[in-house]
Amino acid sequence: MANPSYPRSLRLAKTVRRLISEWLEDEQIKERQPGLVTVTDVKVTPDLHRATVFYTVLGAADDRVSAEARLAESAPQARAYVAHHVRLRHAPTLEFVSDDLPARSARIDQLLEEIGPREHGTSEASGSSAPTDKEDPSA
Repeated sequence: MANPSYPRSLRLAKTVRRLISEWLEDEQIKERQPGLVTVTDVKVTPDLHRATVFYTVLGAADDRVSAEARLAESAPQARAYVAHHVRLRHAPTLEFVSDDLPARSARIDQLLEEIGPREHGTSEASGSSAPTDKEDPSA
């Protein structure tokens, strides 16, 4: 019996993520495609008919564009691969979406690095509560 706290759509999403990763690995080796495509997440609708596959591409911008075109073109083959390995009446329709999370997190890191030195410099200029050599701590 299925665990009610672990819905079927989550189980299927985990399985689809694993299968699409395997399929991508086989395709990249077979066709010697540039740019490493990594599946970051899969979201499956509650009715199990649609799955959104989020991916990132390690490589240049033109590698990202070509990977996006390749994935859109080969979505039916990916669906057939999933259907072959999963026992469902209907395999979910796959939609590949480029995941911008790594770019956003890099931007946040960059902003935090810019803010960090400014705050550190401001706190020293305003004075600190610790006494310095010039000040008398007993005063």
